[in-house]
Amino acid sequence: MSWDAGLNPAIAAACAAATDASRWETMLEALCERFGATAAAIHTPRGAPAGKPLFVDIGLPKHTVPDYIDYWSQRDPWFAGAATKEICVRTGECGIGRELCEWSELERMDYYHEFAAPTGVHGLLAMIVDDGSRPAQAPLTAIGLYRRPGLEEFSYQDKRAFEAVHKPLQLALHAHWSLVRSTPVEKATADAFDVVPKPLVVLAATGAILHANVAAAALLSRSDWIGIRNGKLARLGQLGPEAVEASLREVARGLIQTHVLWTPETARPSAPAIARLVPLDEGNACRLAWPHAVALLMVEEPPEREASDRRLEALAQQYRLTPSELQLVVQLSEGARPAQVAERCGISINTVRTHLRNIFDKTGVRRQSELIRLLGPLALSGR
Repeated sequence: MSWDAGLNPAIAAACAAATDASRWETMLEALCERFGATAAAIHTPRGAPAGKPLFVDIGLPKHTVPDYIDYWSQRDPWFAGAATKEICVRTGECGIGRELCEWSELERMDYYHEFAAPTGVHGLLAMIVDDGSRPAQAPLTAIGLYRRPGLEEFSYQDKRAFEAVHKPLQLALHAHWSLVRSTPVEKATADAFDVVPKPLVVLAATGAILHANVAAAALLSRSDWIGIRNGKLARLGQLGPEAVEASLREVARGLIQTHVLWTPETARPSAPAIARLVPLDEGNACRLAWPHAVALLMVEEPPEREASDRRLEALAQQYRLTPSELQLVVQLSEGARPAQVAERCGISINTVRTHLRNIFDKTGVRRQSELIRLLGPLALSGR
């Protein structure tokens, strides 16, 4: 199952600036919108470096958060039930509240009376983003989506759909901990990379992604030129895992590798993307920041794609459009009707209408036709 394309911009933002709480909040908002949740949180219940736990939430009463971090996170009966039943305990696994701990049983616990009920938490959809089995990459980390009492509980279909977004979420999480643990040299190098407009990815000999700059994070979120599996580079355009591994072996020998990229959909376009794998010798500044780095992947996209991406970025900044609003504008400019956008993105028509009203307010127009004339053509092939 492929992951939900409607979440791409939010997860890319988390990858691009993973230590920024606002980027995590944007991602959680997108998840809430996609799954009909009224609150969400990502947190590290144990194993985080001293003084640096990750806890970001939206929709939870602020006065309840410190109590959860300090006390209830270690006594959460849903997670206790998950451990007992061996459900939602390994990386990528999801669970819904009633299969982890029956609601009738939960209502008899102090957790319910002192935390869940006052917080307005009823339904739960949980995911283990990382089980902490490789602490150098990330500690045990979970995401929980919640619904208020009175709403339908999450379904098994929701659970399957949630599992499909695990990989990009784990990539964002690993980027977060990579930056948190970085030395001043690494942070300075990462900052320097992030201002470069071209996609840059720092790779280990295994193909593991050690850092992706802002442009690369956006590229990874689309998954057209680059494929990722378990945090490693697994595909470059038409090149599969074996070809990628062979190129990395050549780079480790000090040889630059250049590949002309295409995808099955583009069928060798006249203006293909170009990928270059450049060796990083021991004296390179990247090696000071990331000791295991062996290669720098640089991707040059077709000029028309680059121009379109720059125009979208400029429009988003000019009118303060959120990723969801920008996606709606693009699809409307391509001729889609609001109902079609709702179906494609897996959201309600009311959510689409809310986005459209917000866009009208930000741009100062009152009709969809005026919006299209104001922004001009935004159709992006393959996006």
